[in-house]
Amino acid sequence: MINIAVIGVGRMGSKHAYNLAKRVKNSNLVAICDVDTQKANLMAKKLKAKAYYDVDEMLKSEQLDGVVIATPHYSHVKIAKKCIEKGINILCEKPISVTTLEAKELLDVAKDSGLVCSMMYNQRTNRMYQKARSLIASGAIGKIQRVNFTITDWYRSQFYYNMGGWRASWSGEGGGTLINQCVHQLDLLQWLCGMPYLIKSYNQTKGRRITTENDVTAIMRFDDFDCVFTASTHEIPGVNRLEIAGDKGIITVYSKTMKYRINKMSEPEVNQRARRDYGNKRDKSGRTKKYWYGLKNAIQDAIRGQQCNILENFVSAVENKNKDLLIAPLDEGIKALTLINALNMSSWLNEEVKIPFDDEEYAQLLKEKIEKEKQEK
Repeated sequence: MINIAVIGVGRMGSKHAYNLAKRVKNSNLVAICDVDTQKANLMAKKLKAKAYYDVDEMLKSEQLDGVVIATPHYSHVKIAKKCIEKGINILCEKPISVTTLEAKELLDVAKDSGLVCSMMYNQRTNRMYQKARSLIASGAIGKIQRVNFTITDWYRSQFYYNMGGWRASWSGEGGGTLINQCVHQLDLLQWLCGMPYLIKSYNQTKGRRITTENDVTAIMRFDDFDCVFTASTHEIPGVNRLEIAGDKGIITVYSKTMKYRINKMSEPEVNQRARRDYGNKRDKSGRTKKYWYGLKNAIQDAIRGQQCNILENFVSAVENKNKDLLIAPLDEGIKALTLINALNMSSWLNEEVKIPFDDEEYAQLLKEKIEKEKQEK
């Protein structure tokens, strides 16, 4: 059994605490920490853990093997560094930080610690994305030619934004749709396809009284292909579709289903053999297969949430003292954040942004956004 604590028991933190106390094998939830004393007391009583209202006090008083950090974004780095310096393994909610500048500071601290440091990238446990990654890595669809990622089913009402004053603000959350919801899709994009070298983005605010973006259209340039990325949180019913086309096949992933086609020949081979204007029909043949998320997985997610898979993975890695077991290591967290920062910077400056970009420049631009937001309020 490993002794574990949850810092921050809001919307997601409370779910993590319940799963750690009731569902995750070999997990012993010993402490709950939140600056909201009522929330901390209520959750601690419910789960038979000790309540704390100050991180330093908890770290000093408890013998912890692991900590789950589920606080607002700006506090992630500060809390994570404190835990690592105390020799405690960490699991950080997304995003790793608000700026790549701060994220790099945390990764420098974690680098030589030997600790298990993980990210809450639960979409990596989705069997359809795992299958897609396997197909790409094996060369089954050939060389990637095109990627389209449309994610507009993260619907959020004005009521959602009003629930917490820190939501969808530059000062409280460090961004909007990109850093809150789409961090998952951006992690998947780089996990499957690698990192782009250039980004042009158009970010807007539509239909909500917020200061951050809730509508994004971007083009990301990779060495051999482009990706069109579209995201929003105001569309009904919305679309969740990732399409990756290679020169020998295509993968299309929806929210609960996936289909992929593997061609008999690659496009260069079809082109070379063509003796008619549209290519030889036989050469263009292939097989299409379907792959489902699965009813069992859907039911399990409805009961405990997909995040429980990452909690189990973290506990197992801590128990075995083996960070190589992690599905989503902490240092992977900076990749999606790099994309988020670049997408924002591109839209703010109305120009293409090369990756890597100037971390300090982005931090300064964000600071200016925060100051403007405060003045307008």
